[in-house]
Amino acid sequence: MSTGNSGDTPAASVDPQTTSTESTDVTADPRLAERYGRRAVALYLACTALIVAAGLLGPSVVVLTLTNRHAWLPSYWFDSKPNDWLVTVMIYVAILLGGYGVFLATKALKHGWAPRVERLIALGIGTTAAITLVPPMASGDVLIYAAYGRIMSLGGDPYTTAPADTIRLGYDPVIAATERPWQGAKSVYGPIATWIQWISSLIGGDSMQLTVWMLQLSVAISIVVTGLLLLKLVGPNLPNRRRVVMLGMANPLILWTVLAGAHNDAIAVMFAVMALVLFRKHVFWAGILIGVAGCTKLSIGLVGVAMLWALHTDRRKAAIFCGGGALAMGGLYAFVGLQAFQQARSQTSFISTGTPHKVLLSFFDLFLPGPLVRTFLAIIAWLGLVVVAILLSQVFPKSLVPQTHPDDPTPAAIRYTAIYAIAWILTAMYSLPWYDLIAWVALAAVAASKVDGLMVVRTTMLAIAYVPGRDPNARQVAASLSDSLEWFSARLRDTICPAIELTVLILLIVWARRSGAQWWPYDWPRRRQKAVPENAEAH
Repeated sequence: MSTGNSGDTPAASVDPQTTSTESTDVTADPRLAERYGRRAVALYLACTALIVAAGLLGPSVVVLTLTNRHAWLPSYWFDSKPNDWLVTVMIYVAILLGGYGVFLATKALKHGWAPRVERLIALGIGTTAAITLVPPMASGDVLIYAAYGRIMSLGGDPYTTAPADTIRLGYDPVIAATERPWQGAKSVYGPIATWIQWISSLIGGDSMQLTVWMLQLSVAISIVVTGLLLLKLVGPNLPNRRRVVMLGMANPLILWTVLAGAHNDAIAVMFAVMALVLFRKHVFWAGILIGVAGCTKLSIGLVGVAMLWALHTDRRKAAIFCGGGALAMGGLYAFVGLQAFQQARSQTSFISTGTPHKVLLSFFDLFLPGPLVRTFLAIIAWLGLVVVAILLSQVFPKSLVPQTHPDDPTPAAIRYTAIYAIAWILTAMYSLPWYDLIAWVALAAVAASKVDGLMVVRTTMLAIAYVPGRDPNARQVAASLSDSLEWFSARLRDTICPAIELTVLILLIVWARRSGAQWWPYDWPRRRQKAVPENAEAH
């Protein structure tokens, strides 16, 4: 087990290359390694097969309805009108198999599993391609992405015009295919995401099917590119490369939560990893790319915070990095208008179902004013993030990215990214399954620990809770969603999921404390307290 800091050194200053954890101890057992490895690959494939099968069955409570279909172009499906319970259970099983597969993959790697890296990369690319060929599932977000692109291609501004505003002006085949309640929502995404949506709309035209597939393709490419960039970061070490592929590129939990729903988080993460690749030699351009990532989705800025902290001992480089990020974000947001940034910030006050915060909100709303409760929960969330980050910074495993020179900040930046991302997703008021992408990408590039298993539980449960993930009042969903499935999925999301998410958070804190983490490892408050009496006696 990791011992972390034992002295008064600040938690965030721990050298990630010298932090000791249980993950550095690899128990080589070829038989177990091969057994676990083969089962993991089989489960990855089984998970993918079930997702693809559900997609091929066609529109349902899980699979989106795409209008103006081109028969010979992706996405592909049959109009079989499947039973709502059938497709939902198929996806439940797929997620459980995928989560267990990731768990077995970590055990196989710990025992020295040594397949050819090229085969694992082929596994990741192959499963990604397969899921890209069927319609998106679970969440209706990609339909609203298409609508924003359509609004822009028609000469409108998605930051000031909602799809419902366009619908009132007349029928449009793409915008009319969006689902409630998002028809009244203006875009909260950055200019890079909006321009990708616009280009997809220009290619797709009146076809929601083709427009959405272009968006799916952009997400698929982003996931593959991110995986290849991570391989470049960790270098030639084969065990490290295998971990990157199995927990990153080929991870079925990522493929379901991000790719199957065509969420643009993948694009933002790709730019952030590009920034990390450049960070070693080109700090200014790394800042530019982290700014571009933030202009895709604002929440990816936590990677920028991690990179900045990795430079905290070099003020000159930190200033250059900040300058690059400010130039990119300031320039791009200035180009599209301040309203884009204001829209992006508007989501910070939301509370999502599936989090413990939502349960607390429902309870305190019974006898306290809503705004007061939300403010209180926001304070609790921020404090929780800070506390978890401080604890993890003392005991989190080392980065797998090699340090090329003594001042190389990249290994520390990867490690801090994993720490901040995990602390954020576990304490945030608004947390959805696809938000876990940045945590998994960073976690794949640090050494193994008990955090791997906790993250498997967290992502698996949250992914299941959002199946079906669309509003039950949407006409495409309401036509087939049974009362029993609606009740069951609601209880998963509003009761079971918050309980498990809270349990994961508590177990993570317990692990950190048992590994030697202190609640407050900094020494400056104690020094100040000692100085006061001495000064008082002198007077």
